[in-house]
Amino acid sequence: MESPDLETVEKARALIQEVIAGRSHLAAAVPYFAPTDIGCLPPALQEAESRIEEENDFGNRVRAAIQMSLAAAAASLRVSESLMQDFAQLGSHERQKELARCACEAEASRDITGHIAAILSGKEAPKLDALMEIKRLKSAIYERFGRWPGR
Repeated sequence: MESPDLETVEKARALIQEVIAGRSHLAAAVPYFAPTDIGCLPPALQEAESRIEEENDFGNRVRAAIQMSLAAAAASLRVSESLMQDFAQLGSHERQKELARCACEAEASRDITGHIAAILSGKEAPKLDALMEIKRLKSAIYERFGRWPGR
C-alpha cells in the first residue's frame, strides 16, 4: 500500500523542478573581467573594481547554491517518493535493487550538498558556462569600451 503522503511529496518535487527550470538561465556563473591595467588605475577606481569583483563573486556563489540546493531537494524527494511506493508486490531481489537505487540517489544528493557548502565557504568556485562566458565577454567589452569586439 502506498503512503498517503506520496501525492504531496510528488507535488513538492514537481514544484521544485518548476523552480529549477524557471531559474536555469540564472544558474551559470557570471565571469568577472578585470581591467588589464588595474595597477595603473587611481586607488578609488581600484577599490571600485575590487568591490565589483567581490559582488560578482558573491552573486555567483548565491546563484549556484540556490540552484544546487533545489537540485539536492528534488533528488531527496525522489528518494522519498521511491520509498513511499508499494513494494509489497516486489520480490526480495527487486526490493534490494530499488533500495540500492535509492541509496545512490541519496548519495548524489549528499554530494551536491557537499559542493554547496564548499561553494558558500569559498573553498570551491561555481562552474562557469563557456558559452555564457563568450557572450558576457562581448557585453563586458561593450560596457567598458563602448564598442563591440572586432569593430
